[in-house]
Amino acid sequence: MFDCGVHPAHSGMSCLPYFDHINPQEVDLLLVTHFHLDHSGAVPLGYFVSRTEFKGKVFMTHPTRPICKMLWQDYARVSKIAAEDQIFSSEDIGKTVEQIELLDYHEERQFRGIKFSCFRAGHVLGAAMFMINIGGIRVLYTGDYSREEDRHLPQAEIPNVRIHVLIVESTYGVMNHEPREQREQRFTNSVHQIVRQGGKCLLPVFALGRAQEILLILEDYWERNSDLHEIPIFYNSPMATKCLRIFETYTNMCSLSVQEQANRCNNPWILKYIQNMPDRSS
Repeated sequence: MFDCGVHPAHSGMSCLPYFDHINPQEVDLLLVTHFHLDHSGAVPLGYFVSRTEFKGKVFMTHPTRPICKMLWQDYARVSKIAAEDQIFSSEDIGKTVEQIELLDYHEERQFRGIKFSCFRAGHVLGAAMFMINIGGIRVLYTGDYSREEDRHLPQAEIPNVRIHVLIVESTYGVMNHEPREQREQRFTNSVHQIVRQGGKCLLPVFALGRAQEILLILEDYWERNSDLHEIPIFYNSPMATKCLRIFETYTNMCSLSVQEQANRCNNPWILKYIQNMPDRSS
């Protein structure tokens, strides 16, 4: 099984995959490409005989597991549904995290005659494309991927082997996006114009991935524009703050520019012009 997510527009049992259309007992491996809930949100359910008969193993990359744990806990906490409709509890999450096995990019494993390995997918920290080899037939499942290098992540790899079957994510497969440099310039020009006129920018951003990208863009732009140095930037996301610690741990999986800054003994995630929102409760 590749990925095991929940439907983001539904809640309770209606958000789950159609487990009744498969026999979970026949699934040997569950390979999770990344931490987004539409790819990982139903994983805690799959371990318990009372709910499914899955007896296989679950694999994901090293950064994916701790971020999954945070997202699952947050999902269980904010789901405003009756207790009987909760798809998993905090206890389920704890047991699940203990049983997840980890692997590195390009590391080959074997289980019940299935050879599998993973490649960098871009998209978010730790995202992986999985290649499985069964009887000499190689299948590549991309999950969500990006061939564009971001500020904080490298682009997806192209495996240097022949693929017999390709299962590819194609959400934006029919869209053309303007180059990243143009998007960044349009964004920073808008921010600069607003703050120069005495205004305030409020930026609602996904806490994982997008937030880190925006932080690096703003940090770099502030550094290059001295007239902005006295204008503070605050971000208000406890989850994003926690995830910065994970990004620090796995800087070697980030973009080359982030790695180069780390090699110069500068922590790229200690930001000079950006700080947490002040605590006004005291």
